Amino acid sequence: MTNSVYLHGLGIAAPGLEDWPTARAVLQGQACYTGEPLTPFRTRRLPRNESRRAGAAVHLAFRVAEQAVAERDASQFAAVFSSSAGDIDIADQLCSAVNAPERAISPTRFHNSVHNAPAGYWSIATGSREPMTSLSAGPGGFTVALQESWGLLLAHRAPVLLVCYDMDGHGMLAEARRDIGATFAMAWLLDSDATGALARIGRPEPSHCVPTPVSIPALESLRVANAGARSLPLFAALAEAVPSTPVIESEQGRCQVPVTPL
Repeated sequence: MTNSVYLHGLGIAAPGLEDWPTARAVLQGQACYTGEPLTPFRTRRLPRNESRRAGAAVHLAFRVAEQAVAERDASQFAAVFSSSAGDIDIADQLCSAVNAPERAISPTRFHNSVHNAPAGYWSIATGSREPMTSLSAGPGGFTVALQESWGLLLAHRAPVLLVCYDMDGHGMLAEARRDIGATFAMAWLLDSDATGALARIGRPEPSHCVPTPVSIPALESLRVANAGARSLPLFAALAEAVPSTPVIESEQGRCQVPVTPL
């Protein structure tokens, strides 16, 4: 089994972090973190009808996936989509609807409540027939998705797109999911080929060390408020452009992930 894979593209989206250039400037200390709400985004990769029907979680996942793949032909990429709760607002609306006297369920809302909706829409948008996995691993979603992506890359021998996302929601389901305290999404494009890579990512290994924090207090709060944001120490290591081995928190066990910017 190989000990390294290579990062060829990345995307990030959270309040105050519109994209990787913005996040990098904040993590480098060159810009102040403001926490401003994300600007509206709707993908242009989908046909008009599909784009109109797609829910907020789909567009959040696309927002970072499109950053990561940039102008590359994504039809040849496998993908791993990971979310703790999917489109939590739509799920809450459906739960309320089935308990109302009319029990009227919107077909569009229903299909957006399915956990693999972003992966399905991504297949439509890119024309990809490569393997796609949709995961839900609670607050440990990023770590599990990284390990799944690693295995898929070794088996598939072609680039793998990793997308992790969760939305801060409303309603009773959001009240029950206090572990999702903010909207955050990230994407990495991983490959076994080093040519043109941004960084080398070492194989995740179990660790008993404390999780690596983010030095900016507001981003540290974000790190613990969203499963995907557990990746922030890795983004910080990439922004600092020095080799590092952050320890990532996960309910499945902490792991250390060596990162060597190239």
